[in-house]
Amino acid sequence: MNGHAVLLDLQGTVYEGDDLVAGADDAVAALREAGHAVRFVTNTDSQDSASIVARLRGMGLRIEPAELFTPVDAAVALLAGPEARVHVLATGAVRDQLTARLAVVGPEDGPTHVLVGDVHDVLDYPALDAAFRAVLGGAELLALQHGRWFLRGGRPALDTGSVVAAIEHGAEVAARTLGKPSTGFLRLALGTISPAPGPDRTWVVGDDRSSDVAMGRAAGVRTVLVRTGKFARQADDDSLPHAEHVLDDLTGLPDLLGRA
Repeated sequence: MNGHAVLLDLQGTVYEGDDLVAGADDAVAALREAGHAVRFVTNTDSQDSASIVARLRGMGLRIEPAELFTPVDAAVALLAGPEARVHVLATGAVRDQLTARLAVVGPEDGPTHVLVGDVHDVLDYPALDAAFRAVLGGAELLALQHGRWFLRGGRPALDTGSVVAAIEHGAEVAARTLGKPSTGFLRLALGTISPAPGPDRTWVVGDDRSSDVAMGRAAGVRTVLVRTGKFARQADDDSLPHAEHVLDDLTGLPDLLGRA
């Protein structure tokens, strides 16, 4: 391909709350018109892919289903083999999406993997204990993403990583993270672009230095931080990696890539 690959974060970068960030849709359209391959890479693990696409279209974003890549897609890519038997601790919508593509089993049915996603509306101690016992029995612990907290209705709420940490601590294991900032997630997302560009023509763009920028830097690709979303909360944290470029928002991205 002659253009670049642009991996765009969603929440805080393309949209905030229920609205697109001003100019985001026009910026994405300009990237496509310039010949760049756009993928929307998100750690959202509470909704199935079809619901995410529908919500974004409802906000006014022009997006095709093939342009979205989530940790659920990463799980399907990694666990589609016949040997994998997956116990899923996640929302009903995510569980249904995974059940359509993977061998999903109960916690006492000999799972090879325990996969944990957003469980805000389904978690109770019996479910957590059952997943914990499956890991003790030898199942590999996988996290759709490992975020500590997120904003829910404008208020901080525990994220998937905090639930996973309880199982990690109890079972004395470390979970494998499928979403950002895993470089494996980036590689799988790039695998949907043919031919995949090299690192100097691959860009990760987002508002979160601990997730988006960290992933891009670890993978050796180009990074852009936008001053929307989480930017202000992380601005003074010197422990986090810095991006190669910083923009006010996505409206400056087409020009930046045009000069790259």
